Amino acid sequence: MSAESANDSKWIAQLKEGDRLTFANIFNLYGKELYEFASRTIYTKEDCEEIVQDVFVSLWERREELEIDSLRAYLFTSVKYKVIRYIKHLAVRRKYEEHYRHFESNYIAPVEPESPTPVIPLHARLSESLQGLPARCREAFQLRLEQNLSNSEIAQRMHISKRTVEEYMTTAFAHLRKFEKEILGME
Repeated sequence: MSAESANDSKWIAQLKEGDRLTFANIFNLYGKELYEFASRTIYTKEDCEEIVQDVFVSLWERREELEIDSLRAYLFTSVKYKVIRYIKHLAVRRKYEEHYRHFESNYIAPVEPESPTPVIPLHARLSESLQGLPARCREAFQLRLEQNLSNSEIAQRMHISKRTVEEYMTTAFAHLRKFEKEILGME
């Protein structure tokens, strides 16, 4: 039995028992080398770090059930397979990005109106529509819209009852519903 093999057997036994110091020693011994191994294929620092981290997380989480002869071989093989999965995922992502760009350029065209219509601001269309209301009703509704006053505050300001304000609001909303499509520019 080689010295590396004897060390591996000892470390694996301690790892299976949940020895965090052994785990930290394994990380310190192999972490940098595994990172460099991954970085030969993957050029993004963060992705290489994540792959190495995932391998060590998996090692810790599966420590009790693992049957490992060579810790070094196990870790490098794990990184190799993570790198392969990363490359496959990257290829699939690029393929979908290419398909989306193709779809976007061929099928998503700007919609142009059939005939140019004059653009009248919503506020102007709303004000024009309110002209059809009785003067006091219009005044009460404008206080609600422009100053965000409650029914009680409108009643106080206009020197009328709250019930009258409620009737004005009901009348104004019924009027607006009747002319809704015109106000929203849908006709």
